[in-house]
Amino acid sequence: MQFSEKKERLINSIKRKPLDRVPLMYRALPSVNKKLLSYFALSEDISISWQPLMEKLNIEAFSSGSGMGKFTSCRPKYCSAAFKINTLDSNMFYAWGIDSYIDIKSDSISYIDNAKTAIMSSIEDFKKMKQPEIDEFDLTSMAPDMALRKDHMLGTGVLNSIFMIAMYLRGAANLMMDLMIDKKLAHYYVDKVGQFACDLNKKILDKIGDKIDYYKLWDDMAMQNSLMISPEVFREYFYPWYKKLFSEAKKHNLITFFHICGNANEIIRDLIDIGVDVLDPVQTSALNMDLKHLKKEYGKHISFHGGVDVQGFLQNADPKEIIKYKEETEELFLNSGGLILGPAHEITSDTNIRNIVALYRPDLL
Repeated sequence: MQFSEKKERLINSIKRKPLDRVPLMYRALPSVNKKLLSYFALSEDISISWQPLMEKLNIEAFSSGSGMGKFTSCRPKYCSAAFKINTLDSNMFYAWGIDSYIDIKSDSISYIDNAKTAIMSSIEDFKKMKQPEIDEFDLTSMAPDMALRKDHMLGTGVLNSIFMIAMYLRGAANLMMDLMIDKKLAHYYVDKVGQFACDLNKKILDKIGDKIDYYKLWDDMAMQNSLMISPEVFREYFYPWYKKLFSEAKKHNLITFFHICGNANEIIRDLIDIGVDVLDPVQTSALNMDLKHLKKEYGKHISFHGGVDVQGFLQNADPKEIIKYKEETEELFLNSGGLILGPAHEITSDTNIRNIVALYRPDLL
């Protein structure tokens, strides 16, 4: 299939080729989408207006909080009655008995520890744990919309947040202690999550891998200054499973995408080693995560998705400062590719519309 100019620009940047201009992506909370749709006089239903909004913003990708395609990601249907389905949870953590809710203050989803598994204290206890089964997922329901493929990145990646699923099964404090003190127990349930992720995602990729463009994995295990776990713990428990997941994606020649907030420097070379093509979200407010540093240290081997701070800069900067940052960033990556520029996280409701327009359409100011 021959792709559109905008999609080719995305792919060329990911492959670190010289560009005519750096591709742009957009992602925002529902309240911000609503404001922009009103600003551009579009239908208030984002599921209808996402493509017209892309045209108005002149962007290459409408991203989700942790992927390159909010409206072009494929996932199967969970068919079991074992756990309550929360339709707001697109990550499907409910298949592991992990409940969630919408945090009104942040306008985003938050998760609740599984009360049953959080109090388990032995492998024998965990052998009784209800875990998902492959036959509980209807893969026939996830056919990609091929009409969108010419212009947009189609992707998948389901229930592969191994660290986060383990954390909400066990509770953060218990997980951290298990990883260091009760290694047999930690390996038991982490490996259960990892093996299921590999089995399910292999089935998915065998079915649609030749019809999509990228494979995504979201696992937040970093803070502003460092990882939540040591690099050694990362390599012992999680690296092998990620390597299997991305190796399977590479069998289908897919672009691979890894989302990790905060300062990920301690494991970026590990991510490169296991075949990650795109690092997201490039949280520039975190230690050593500015784009100049990342390009210098890792830019020959991996590309970046994000890079515009939404924890203060986009809300508080003057539009002229935003335009200047965008121009300087584009100059840094124009001749080498390696960046899809956009908000490091979903744009929040306290962001002035003029500042958003300054990022995407300064000609309208």
